[in-house]
Amino acid sequence: MIFAILLSGFTAMASQIVFMRELLIVFYGNELSIGLILGAWLIAGAVGSSILGVFSDKIKNRITLFSLCQVGLSFFIPTNIILLRSTRSTLNILPGETASFFLMIVSSFIILAPICIIIGFMFSLACRVYQNKTDSPESSIARVYMLEAIGAILGGLLTSFILIRMFSAITIAGILSSLNIIAAFILLIFSKENKFKTALFSILSVTCLVIFSFWISHAWGRLDKYSLKKQWQPEELISSKNSIYGNIVLTKKADEFSFFDTGLHLYTVPDRQTREEAVHFTLLEHPAPRDVLLIGGGVGGLIEEIIKHPVQRVDYLELDPLIIKTAKDYLPVEYYAPLENKKVSLKNIDARLFIKNTDRKYDCIIMALGGPRTAHLNRYYTVEFFKEANKVLKEGGIISFGVTSSENYINEELQNFLSSLYFSLQEVFPDIKVIPGDTAYFLASNKSGVLTYDYKYLMKQARERTLDIKYVREYYLFSRLSPQRLLYIANALKRKNGIKLNYDFRPVSYYYNTIFWSSYFRDSLFSKILKAATGPRVWKVTFFIYALIIFLAVTIIRCKNRLNKAVLSAVMTTGFSEIIFQVLILLSFQIIYGYLFYKLGFILTSFMIGLALGSWLIIKIMPKMKEPRQAFIWTQLSICAYPLMLPLLFYWLVAAKNQAVLWAGSNIFFPLLPVVAGFIGGFQFPLANKICLQYNKDVGRIAGLSYGLDLLGSCLGALLAGVILVPVLGITQTCFLVAGLNCAILVILLLFR
Repeated sequence: MIFAILLSGFTAMASQIVFMRELLIVFYGNELSIGLILGAWLIAGAVGSSILGVFSDKIKNRITLFSLCQVGLSFFIPTNIILLRSTRSTLNILPGETASFFLMIVSSFIILAPICIIIGFMFSLACRVYQNKTDSPESSIARVYMLEAIGAILGGLLTSFILIRMFSAITIAGILSSLNIIAAFILLIFSKENKFKTALFSILSVTCLVIFSFWISHAWGRLDKYSLKKQWQPEELISSKNSIYGNIVLTKKADEFSFFDTGLHLYTVPDRQTREEAVHFTLLEHPAPRDVLLIGGGVGGLIEEIIKHPVQRVDYLELDPLIIKTAKDYLPVEYYAPLENKKVSLKNIDARLFIKNTDRKYDCIIMALGGPRTAHLNRYYTVEFFKEANKVLKEGGIISFGVTSSENYINEELQNFLSSLYFSLQEVFPDIKVIPGDTAYFLASNKSGVLTYDYKYLMKQARERTLDIKYVREYYLFSRLSPQRLLYIANALKRKNGIKLNYDFRPVSYYYNTIFWSSYFRDSLFSKILKAATGPRVWKVTFFIYALIIFLAVTIIRCKNRLNKAVLSAVMTTGFSEIIFQVLILLSFQIIYGYLFYKLGFILTSFMIGLALGSWLIIKIMPKMKEPRQAFIWTQLSICAYPLMLPLLFYWLVAAKNQAVLWAGSNIFFPLLPVVAGFIGGFQFPLANKICLQYNKDVGRIAGLSYGLDLLGSCLGALLAGVILVPVLGITQTCFLVAGLNCAILVILLLFR
């Protein structure tokens, strides 16, 4: 049974990683997608644990049913990946096109529900089965909780660092299916339950034969290719490969090749107009560009345009080397030949990390990242980044980037998005020009009077440099830089209307971008909700929501078993807080150190290590504990204090210039933070069950209810953290808000102790 419980934790974490990556590819890969997908995962798990868990005490053949659940997982995991990849073609969503919130939520829940409900139910079943092996009911819950956490640690490490790199999602699903079938066989062989045993053995035998035949015939690989081609229709799929940074896809339609990174469209080649605009708008503004820094977009043809100018050096930063490898493997040689130019230096490194550590100065910085579409990309559009970029610009240097806009009509959502970028730039650069169009190009210089809208001057520069240009010509610039269009964009940008600036610890520009994106769809209720959250009364609304939660908790506590209800409320708020802690730690790590994915994976796994350690310790001391309520109150006090320490550490590391301090932050403090958070949660959960079992001896019911509330709280935290709280309130105020909520629960616990 121990192996089966470990495997359930392993399967839960491994399948979560695989499905999250697949869902992000299907549905626009930003933090809103992550929040909605994770929310769907957790709410389905809560249903399985709390609702179905009620029946676990009444079922007699629990081991047989547990084995049947493993058979169900072996069927649903690979099947639902295939169904997921067919979602876009079924819903007529083209590659690169975004899905509405409604479709995202419904599709995610339908795909994930069978797997999550089964995994949630298995926790309750395992607690009830394991009760016979321990001296006390609360110990059974604590041990199952610990074993699942250990399994999740193994699943997270192996999947993130080995399986994802070596195998496709379908093959990983096949591995998980095979392991669950083997575990089901082992359980049944050693089980003393005879009822339905023969029938289940028959089902297992057939399932095992099917899975074995899939391995022998290499059917997993063929299924993977078929489902991927289905996913990217009507375009022809050329390549789909995983790296530690994401999923890189190359498709072809007619003579055009398109690159996608975890579902996000990067660029299409050939697209001469886009590449000419991105490069020549910037370099023609500079009187003599010699040293150029290009962030992204090199394979999209930008390098070819840059070296048409009299440049001496081009440093090209591309985080994921798989993009370059894919281009060299599949594109005609003329698309990647400019990378071999002697003037070009390719560096596979996070751009912010490079800029912080380089001593080189540049005349121009061209960012070809597509705008702040995610919190990760938002890091390149904050006031702090602009200050860092300014330090590596020569006097009179220029930085530029393009974002999605509209040539003829700028609605309120788009105006807010563009204004947040404009005013964030204005905090650092004295000279800013915005070139209007379906892609708006922002140009900023650290010296006044460098930039101009005079198209005649720009074309004079082009002629002197004998540039081979097809689109950025005199007639084109005359229209693009017409006085009417320039006046329209200027008026739109200068209506500040309480627009927030974009900071590292308050990444609001990607939030405005999300609101603008959501306004495209008919179900604009989501857009209105998101937009309302940015209003000046957001704090009042937030406090009202929390006051309502506390009021409901107090109302419930007025019923019988008041302490029991108070403890369960604390379990839910702890689940809510712990998921927010993880989001805050991950975002802060990205902000301070850049996108070092292998360390981010370690940070995520560290939380599960803390969870296992906390569970292990409470198992050791709980039998000797005479007053569990007192210990529970101390753990609640720890959850109140924890978020108050986070901002102090984050700002200390941001301000640190000593390399030893920064190294310690990256390799010691950040990995330890989730361990501490996980330890508190792992210590508190078994304590909560011990207290609740004093009022109700149904182990399966209590385990399922507490686990379900923990998942429900985590679901709310996942939905709110990256979607609203962090971008609108910022990391510091989010920490204070979470601390305040837990303090309110602490007061309730003290009142009804």
